[in-house]
Amino acid sequence: MVLRRQGVGLGELRRIGRRLAAALRGGDLVLLYGPLGAGKTTLIRVVAETLDVSDPVRSPSFTLANIYAGRITIQHLDLYRLDDIGDDDALALEEYVRPDAVTLVEWPQAGIGRLGEPSFTIRMAHESLHERSIEIEAHTGEARERWEAARRHE
Repeated sequence: MVLRRQGVGLGELRRIGRRLAAALRGGDLVLLYGPLGAGKTTLIRVVAETLDVSDPVRSPSFTLANIYAGRITIQHLDLYRLDDIGDDDALALEEYVRPDAVTLVEWPQAGIGRLGEPSFTIRMAHESLHERSIEIEAHTGEARERWEAARRHE
C-alpha cells in the first residue's frame, strides 16, 4: 500500500497525521525522508498531539532524540547531523525501537541497518511555499490493515 498525494496544505497534512497516529502501535518504526522544511516535524507534531502528548514537540537536530509521554511513548529521532553510524559506534539506535513505543525518525539514512525494518516510510517534498507532496508506504500486511482502518480519522 502506498498513499500518494500532491498539493498537500497544512489542513490536509493535519488530517494525514491524525490518520497515521490512529494507525500506529507500540513497536512501530516510521522513517521520514524529505528536504529541510518539507513538513516532517510538523507531521510528527500532529501525530504527537493526536496521541495526547502535552509537551511541545521540537526537532531533535542537536539532541538526536526527544522522548514524549502520551497514550503511547513517542521517540522522535533526527539523524540529520550524522553521516554514518558504524558497528563500533556507541550510539545504540536499535534500542530506540521498543515494543512499548512508537519511533519516528527524520533523516534516517545514517541509521539504515541499525534501526530495523520500518512499519511505515514517509517521503515528503516541496511543491510550493505552502504545498507539499507526500507518499506513505506501509511495509507489512498488518500496517496496511491498520492504515486502512484509520481512514475515519483523516
